[in-house]
Amino acid sequence: MKDAFLAVDAGNTKTWAGVTTADGELLGLARGGVGDIYAPAGPEAAKSVVLGLVGDVLDSAGLQSSDIRHAAFRLAGVDWPVDGEFWEAALPFGSFSVKNDGFALIRCGRLDGQGISVVLGTGAALAGRGPVKEWALSWWLQHPLGGAGLVSEALRAVYLAELGLGESTKLGAVLPPLFGASTPEEMLETTTRRGNTVSFASLAAHAPSVLALIDDDPVVAGLVETQTERLADYIETLARTCGLTDPVTVVVGGGLVREPEAPLFTALRRTCSRRELVLDLQHTHDPALLGALLDAIAEGGADPTEIARTRLTQKLK
Repeated sequence: MKDAFLAVDAGNTKTWAGVTTADGELLGLARGGVGDIYAPAGPEAAKSVVLGLVGDVLDSAGLQSSDIRHAAFRLAGVDWPVDGEFWEAALPFGSFSVKNDGFALIRCGRLDGQGISVVLGTGAALAGRGPVKEWALSWWLQHPLGGAGLVSEALRAVYLAELGLGESTKLGAVLPPLFGASTPEEMLETTTRRGNTVSFASLAAHAPSVLALIDDDPVVAGLVETQTERLADYIETLARTCGLTDPVTVVVGGGLVREPEAPLFTALRRTCSRRELVLDLQHTHDPALLGALLDAIAEGGADPTEIARTRLTQKLK
């Protein structure tokens, strides 16, 4: 039997697990819920999701954990050594790695695993790998980024406008109904009172409605511009810290930038160009699980090839 490699990509909205051979034959695939140990449900719930999916994908492939040559876990919430230790104690494999989910997309840009990934989904995850070091910046991101960050800032813009401290914005009419409210004041109470059900995922779900106003509302355009300026700052920091040389490969993907024409990706390209950053800025449709599977192959001692990537891409569409 060919060597098998397993990968898990866990986020704040969904988690994917897959098993592949080194030449890109997808042996099993499973999908589940939130796998972030920092999510409201807590670490035990995240562990249950991840381990459940591992069991499901091994069953679908007709394999045991002992059949896996190497496993790569790319998990939201792996921010500190203690987080890695939590997972290392729970995972039933002899050879595996645990890293922040920000690393998952890097091999979607370059098969050698060098470069920077920018994952924009419910939140944002950024990571870089170069000749000097690899580094995940996700836990540094104090600024609101990704879909949840964009909507959080949009809510703030509405409240500032109501107070006469910010520009008037169409968001004041668009956002309240999305939160079951009729006025900005009612929306503020709905989203902040005790027992409210607002989460990162529920905020991010309204990001498309905010982005739809980008051409008609200067406030929204400004929010997008601010997010891309912050992303460009982090890209520069990662490139410098990881020892990456120009042109730096930066691969961008995630639910908030599904298409190359997505407003946030277009704005990021414009920002990086204006700042004269020397980048190979790539948009990818590929799911982060693809990069995680390629990581598993590489870390397991096999060379991921273009043929393997192509085969996996076709199966994961």
